[in-house]
Amino acid sequence: MRSLFAVFSLICTFGMLQLNAQTNSFYVGAKSGASASQFRFTEDLRELYPTSNKVWGLHGGFDMGLQLDNWTISTGVLYTQKGGEYQTDNFDENGTTAYFTGKEKLHFVSVPVLLGYRQKISDNVGWALAAGPSFNFGLAGNIDETTEYFGSEEVDFQNYKVSYGEGVNDDYKSTQVGFQINPSLFIELNDRSKVNFGVTWDFGTGDMFSKRYKSANDFFDIYKGNQVHRNTIFTVGYEYHFNFEDKY
Repeated sequence: MRSLFAVFSLICTFGMLQLNAQTNSFYVGAKSGASASQFRFTEDLRELYPTSNKVWGLHGGFDMGLQLDNWTISTGVLYTQKGGEYQTDNFDENGTTAYFTGKEKLHFVSVPVLLGYRQKISDNVGWALAAGPSFNFGLAGNIDETTEYFGSEEVDFQNYKVSYGEGVNDDYKSTQVGFQINPSLFIELNDRSKVNFGVTWDFGTGDMFSKRYKSANDFFDIYKGNQVHRNTIFTVGYEYHFNFEDKY
């Protein structure tokens, strides 16, 4: 995690040194799209859940930024659905072969802080690349757990509400930090308006589980490891620019 922020700091420093005295615009915008997210496990948890599948969700909200020549500094307030599906291999439960599937749908407010660079490739079309940390605040969530038994029609289904915080009964941390990389294509409709088509890769930088919850739960005495989030987001967005006059 420290190395990611060190790289981002170097990018910011380099970007600021490249700016000249001309300020182009301040912009506000909105975007919407879909996300495909899944979990990555380490150590014993990776052996327990060898299969990890993506779960699709919604993504959207408002963003704003400052464009200085080709460089941008942007942030926003975005709602995003995350989660994942994970499965065990067949296992023995009291002499019966069973198979477990867990599926989680998690809801977050995400606030990214991104440094970007834009370059036109024609009169009104160009590409952009932005990167930086994202701060994700947990809102709600559900976990569906299904256990199937070999040779039986019995299926055990359980549903749980997800809790965020630092308490002993809180499943996940209330604030989770990620690192985003966002390439995109933009089309200028006029000198003030742009349409963007982008993809964002959001990498979780640490264990999602609350420390006190993990230390109090006997499950983690048997199964060591972390659960980290990976999210791929596809968006269509609109920007409106308030152009500034040159400072010369």
